[in-house]
Amino acid sequence: MNNRQRLIDLIADFKLDRRDVAELLRVKRDIVDRWLISGESKSREEMPDMAIELLEYKLGVKRPGEQSQES
Repeated sequence: MNNRQRLIDLIADFKLDRRDVAELLRVKRDIVDRWLISGESKSREEMPDMAIELLEYKLGVKRPGEQSQES
């Protein structure tokens, strides 16, 4: 799954809007808009791995095979 689809899934699962995502990642909303544009558009940007991982971390999403940091 690519980062765009992961972002779409997180938005749906956590009932976020684009403004929420922008605030969590401390980026401008238009950047989030460009991450979500379909692949055919020239203004589309790839969402950096670091950004999707930070968003998942802030939302408390555990990746498959990831272990808890708590002991």
